[in-house]
Amino acid sequence: MNKQQMIKNTLRLLFILTIFSGNSFADSQPDIQIENFWIVLAPDVARSTAGYGVIRNNGNEADTLVDIRSHAAMVMLHKTEIDSGMAQMIHMPNIVIEAGSSLILEPMSFHLMFSDLTSAMFNEGENIILFLEFEKSGTIEVKAPIRSSWH
Repeated sequence: MNKQQMIKNTLRLLFILTIFSGNSFADSQPDIQIENFWIVLAPDVARSTAGYGVIRNNGNEADTLVDIRSHAAMVMLHKTEIDSGMAQMIHMPNIVIEAGSSLILEPMSFHLMFSDLTSAMFNEGENIILFLEFEKSGTIEVKAPIRSSWH
């Protein structure tokens, strides 16, 4: 067998091993799971409210949350930061959720901010549909109930 045939056979073998190994590129991907989303019932006079929940990435590759939409209100991801004893909300246009980690949305931390509320849609027990768009996982539809308390 000449050197050129040996190289071809070696490349074929590497190709076959790559196809049948458990470490193929197709296995490396995010696995986004949405859990326990809900929206705070706002007083009738309020024009904004907050939403909470958990976004888990059970996959083995990071993904980026690039947009949040709803037909019921304008929605943004915010992070509360305390500076000199004053709380301020920082708009987060996108956020990376690393592989094997979670983004926990809770009071005084990351949260969804709903603005331009309409009282016709934001009532106790109603559900608001959210569309969370990820760079790699695409758009995930989430049904979030409106509640006046955590439980």
